[in-house]
Amino acid sequence: MNRAKTLKEKQEITQTIIANEIKNLERGYNPLTNEYVVEDEHLVSEFTPFVKACEMALKSFHGVESTIIDLNNSMKHIVNYATILRLENKELKNITKGDIKQLLMKMTIDKHSNYRVNKTRAHLSKFFSHFTELDIFQVNFIEGISKLEHTSKKKNIIRTEEDWKKFHKIKDLNYSLYIFLNIFLYSGCRFEEMIQIKKEGRHSRSMRPINMHVWKYWKRICEIAQPHQYMFSFDQMPNDNPVKAHSLYDLSGKHIRKVGLDMTEYGLKHTFLNLVSKDFGLSKAAEIAGHTNTKTTEKYAVDWQGHQVERNKKIDISI
Repeated sequence: MNRAKTLKEKQEITQTIIANEIKNLERGYNPLTNEYVVEDEHLVSEFTPFVKACEMALKSFHGVESTIIDLNNSMKHIVNYATILRLENKELKNITKGDIKQLLMKMTIDKHSNYRVNKTRAHLSKFFSHFTELDIFQVNFIEGISKLEHTSKKKNIIRTEEDWKKFHKIKDLNYSLYIFLNIFLYSGCRFEEMIQIKKEGRHSRSMRPINMHVWKYWKRICEIAQPHQYMFSFDQMPNDNPVKAHSLYDLSGKHIRKVGLDMTEYGLKHTFLNLVSKDFGLSKAAEIAGHTNTKTTEKYAVDWQGHQVERNKKIDISI
């Protein structure tokens, strides 16, 4: 109180001290032992600081490696901008829709892409869905924050005979990888799914067709693999231990670029589903990819709208 010169200043300081004391008591602070004796470091409560609550929620999430990496990337932005806006220690129950909107707006001001801002919004929504299930909030108000307009960049895929020739050059650079990429191309799967495939595995099963064009490659791998081994591991060969998906991403992308293809490794999946959509329709492409609806498949079959127009032109109805 020594710095306070007027009664009003003393009252304001006193009110602040009392408010802070109440907050500490609510969080489980024992003023006699000078310790927090109630707060469980592993449980999110309405009094948990915002950033800490998000970090704790993140630890409780499970998913494929790429999803967790993506969540962690968004978490870095959340921590950064929550700190700038002084939200990091704000009690979770007091976080408002306006706070989150300001955080996302600050990202936009700092020139982050609409895609990145929308991705961060989506991950915040995942956190707040978790908080809503804990009855900290009545509704997930993040869903009420509008997404920014975002037009996805046109995916580069294999469309020409020249591009297919480039793809087949991988055979001379790394034969095992070439076989794997062919199997991957025709599978409609993700890398995270491919690395979990075992010979005579006893994990969850998913029925997928083996395309006739790569049956010989599957047969070769199956003949080499021992029971319960991972089919596509180190050097894309069977092994008792699984390989990390990101190592396959790096290796595949490196060789695809080396042969002169301007596309990512996932461009192969886009290529296959695009061709299936062209010849057999979007529903068949969704079935092969294991998608529950065609909305997801539309992102892969990048030319499906043009293909649909061409098919519609050929409808022959006599009047």
